Amino acid sequence: MGDSNNNNNNNSVLAKGNKVLFYDDEYIFYQEGNIPMVVTFPHSGRLKIEDIPIRKSGCIDPDWYTQELAISMIQCFNCVYCCCGCNSDSSDNSSNCNNSNNSCKSNDCCATKATAKTTTATTKNENCTCCNINFDSNLVDYKQDCPRPYIVYSKIHREQCDFNRGEQRAFEDERMKPHYQLYHNTVKRFLESIKQHHKEAYEQGKVVLLDIHGQSDLKDHILRGTKDTKTCQLLLKNLGREALIGENSILGYLEKNGVKVFPNNLPSDYTTDKNNQYYIKPEDELAEIEKLKSKEPMAYFREHPEFTGSFTVMHYAEAFSINTIQVEVGYTWRSTKEHRTDFSRILRSSILNFLNSYNVN
Repeated sequence: MGDSNNNNNNNSVLAKGNKVLFYDDEYIFYQEGNIPMVVTFPHSGRLKIEDIPIRKSGCIDPDWYTQELAISMIQCFNCVYCCCGCNSDSSDNSSNCNNSNNSCKSNDCCATKATAKTTTATTKNENCTCCNINFDSNLVDYKQDCPRPYIVYSKIHREQCDFNRGEQRAFEDERMKPHYQLYHNTVKRFLESIKQHHKEAYEQGKVVLLDIHGQSDLKDHILRGTKDTKTCQLLLKNLGREALIGENSILGYLEKNGVKVFPNNLPSDYTTDKNNQYYIKPEDELAEIEKLKSKEPMAYFREHPEFTGSFTVMHYAEAFSINTIQVEVGYTWRSTKEHRTDFSRILRSSILNFLNSYNVN
């Protein structure tokens, strides 16, 4: 058993109650959340377990710096000056505090410490703990009032186990089976918890799982992977297209705040009707694709052919009737501490903004 203030990096487990439940050992980290959002990192690991051979089939390259990105997000969601949830990009948010998680009860909330609050990725505040992220540790002094997603990330290298595959294809050495099952059983348990504790959000089709990866084709872009919206049908049906690509959507907020996202439209937008608001001339469509300078053949109204989503988003969308998005983070946003911090803070703000904008409880 452990305490959220300890620095022991092995087998740190917290009980429920006044503490935030988390588990941390050399193979996996996970933390329990209090909002209807799960964030997973299946290819973040770098640990090569002794005597486990390299897989002979499938990609074995890790998504570099996504473990540090996971640590950054954990710490960003634990900053009382940024995470009360009212999520205005103003330094004075006292009149705009409408946290969807009702967590603005702390004296540290922006409503009572308005001048200390900041949520933008470009401003830093001396009171803001997430401006100085310790990338060497995922252990934080958890603030119970902070809204936080459920987070799971693997520390095991992809060459020994690919957690973004079904069990039959994920590993070739049976000794990896317990690690694989712990990872996915934890995701399942978190989704069951959301169904129980966020019943309204689940019944209204508002629960979202973000599966975080890294890509280097469009280095300064975030690539959306939803099997061309197949894994987000509940979101589109219940909240409309703006909930997936609008300025208050998770990805739309990123775009609005300086993080390029592709695609920023839907396959259903394609039309040859020149009077349709989504119509784009073929030559303009081609010009936009050429600007991307991708190594792969691209289509303006389709997701990147190499990153449309894999096991995690397909399996959990179907098995739990939720929305899932594979988020492929460009190398630029992962490669330096500054960029990882900036991206984590913008993504955190986009998640909180989404919850508030669409009344996700």
